[in-house]
Amino acid sequence: MGSSPSKERYQLFQRTGSAKWQMRFSIKGQGQIKRSLETSDRIEAERKAEEIWFEANYRARQGLTAKARTFEQVAEDFIAHIQREVERGERRADQGKSEPAIIRRYFISYFGQRPIDGITDPDLERYAEWRRTYWTEGPGKDIAYIHYERGGRRLRRPVKRAAPTLSRQRGEAVLLRALFRQAMKWGYIKAPPTISLRVKRAPDNRRPSFEPHEFEKLVETSLSRLGDPIMLDQSRRVRSKDQRIWTIKKLDEHTRRDRTILHAYIMIAAFSGFRPTEMRNLNWGDVLGYREGRGKPLAERDLRLRARGKGKSGIAIPQLGALPWFDTLWMLFEHGVGREPNDGDPVFANERGERIGSVAKGFTELLRTSGLERDHRGVKRTAYSLRHFYISQQLAHGAEVIDVARNTRTSILMIDKHYGQVRLERVVDRLRPDWTRG
Repeated sequence: MGSSPSKERYQLFQRTGSAKWQMRFSIKGQGQIKRSLETSDRIEAERKAEEIWFEANYRARQGLTAKARTFEQVAEDFIAHIQREVERGERRADQGKSEPAIIRRYFISYFGQRPIDGITDPDLERYAEWRRTYWTEGPGKDIAYIHYERGGRRLRRPVKRAAPTLSRQRGEAVLLRALFRQAMKWGYIKAPPTISLRVKRAPDNRRPSFEPHEFEKLVETSLSRLGDPIMLDQSRRVRSKDQRIWTIKKLDEHTRRDRTILHAYIMIAAFSGFRPTEMRNLNWGDVLGYREGRGKPLAERDLRLRARGKGKSGIAIPQLGALPWFDTLWMLFEHGVGREPNDGDPVFANERGERIGSVAKGFTELLRTSGLERDHRGVKRTAYSLRHFYISQQLAHGAEVIDVARNTRTSILMIDKHYGQVRLERVVDRLRPDWTRG
């Protein structure tokens, strides 16, 4: 056992049975600190002790703890902090499971034993790229399943070999910021590093819609195709403005029927917001209030639609513009099958009363004829564009987002992500309230 000649600053000593030197010293407000110097050489021990003592005092003057903490140590403290907040009801119970898993799998795996006060902005940039490739090129590439617990049962799910979504990257960035902010409150770092992970902008995956004038053109084109293009039995060659040439033949009844069903499909989808799957699954028993209202004037009738599809169900309130097209489909069913539809019969049926699986081919042909096959971004339109048109129109005309979300069986987040864009010109009156007008 020995002692340092600089007793005012620190003391050197050796534990019984060990040749390695250790040191102890005190920092005002932080109590006594002991550190192993990892050497049995007295001169080397004094050199290391000087460095440690000066660094500890410098950190204390900066308002930090005298001893630097590793990222892993602080992260585990933060996990314990999260779990205490869950116990006190200050944080959701699911966060007590999901957030520690994220911290340990990603944050600690990358930063580990590095001193937390030595992590810089460039380090976080490198982490962001490492995280994006974790499951494809990084440590996760050899992991087959993620194990988790739910309701007291141990479960597993297969790994998704893809970069994390934009929303997940942002959520993890929020958690990492919270960890560094807490480290600052505990005195482990002076200020949090800048966590601008520069997540790549997600591709514009908003589904293509129709502007009102485009939808009007679609409807006009569809209606014009329901009648005979010429009244004579002979065919006629036609040249378009772009010099394309084709032959128009007299419309047969089968084609007229298909085009009528397609037009009814367009009007019902555009005025209800139904998904293509929900349209395909629609039975007459799902058109609530239709039988009771048959024969009454349109103004005295009302409908509710029962939606079934995409694992979700619910009751939807369509616009009145959809109502007369149910009459058309009812009459077509009667004409083809020779009886009234039963509740279990499909609304969109062929001449034998069988469910029509898809209108994609006919709808694409109509879009091409109307010059509306693609939107202004060059994205190809589909039957889903009618749902998008419905939601955009509802929002543009002042319907509450939460009401639209409920009526279309989706979330407010999905409304914002896929359907929220509405050109400013279409809501100009709401953007110029009375107080701005002279």
